[in-house]
Amino acid sequence: MSLVKKAVLAAGLVMLAFLLWQLDPAETLAMTLQVGWLFVPILFQELGAHLFNAWAWRCAFRPEHAASFSLRDLLRYRVMGDGVNYLTPSATIAGEFARASLLSDSQPMAVRVNGVVAAKFAQGLAQVLFICVGLGWAFGGAVPAVAPYESPARAALAVCAVGAVGVWLWPRGRRRVQAGPAAGRPGWRGWVSRLPGDLLALLADHPLRSAASVVLFAGGYAWNLGEAWLIARALGVPIDLTTALRIEVLSNVIDALLFMVPAKVGTQEAGKTLVFGLLGLPPRAGLAFGLVRHARELAWAGLGLGAYAAHERALKALRETVTPA
Repeated sequence: MSLVKKAVLAAGLVMLAFLLWQLDPAETLAMTLQVGWLFVPILFQELGAHLFNAWAWRCAFRPEHAASFSLRDLLRYRVMGDGVNYLTPSATIAGEFARASLLSDSQPMAVRVNGVVAAKFAQGLAQVLFICVGLGWAFGGAVPAVAPYESPARAALAVCAVGAVGVWLWPRGRRRVQAGPAAGRPGWRGWVSRLPGDLLALLADHPLRSAASVVLFAGGYAWNLGEAWLIARALGVPIDLTTALRIEVLSNVIDALLFMVPAKVGTQEAGKTLVFGLLGLPPRAGLAFGLVRHARELAWAGLGLGAYAAHERALKALRETVTPA
């Protein structure tokens, strides 16, 4: 781990300790423990978000390639990749390499990497879309700190709409990009250089499929509204779905800005405390909310990283078995 990442991790721990000191750790812990058995549905509901993301990933492949990968396998690999991303200091990059390596050899590596890159691109667009929709229409001036950003969010959505129409009307963009000098490079340098052109080709040849990938990833973000509603209710802070949407929108903004912090140490709790304060909700409830969500994220991340480690051990053992001494 680099010095910068160690400093970021230490800052997160200090931030968490400061919050607990300011908001009374005993009362915060008591509020967090109110969740009780409701943590079970909070934990297992995340499967819905993973299903949305796996389906979105399948749509990020061309139809002839997607048939090689089952939804069940993609679901497993999404969970594994998320675990690697969450628990390793790689700025959410290592998990993408893991996903590409996990995909079966039924398609060449170039196809697998293209599918991972296209999914990452679609998920990024989906997060921007979710944030812009939330900022533009869910707040309505209700939060003074957010009000200045509502009009820019609507403008960003309009730009995205125009861009989507442009992709729809530009079916020959693939040839223009692939005609460049990078197309002739041999080996892995060639297909890495062609990634931008291949991505543009997918958008141009299959705009509906690409749009479906973005919408499904956005559905994964929207799924967390139910979790936010359930956690808040379990903490004794009943909220409606509009407030849950506001919590998720602001949380996504903070997560996007602080994506480099390993395992969201400190930032999850501090972010939720800030969000609850902005929305006029009890800050201590925000800290407890962050602790509960962090526990859920760590549980799934641990499952994913453990499954990935087991997969790699099994693969290594298989290679040693078939390789002559």
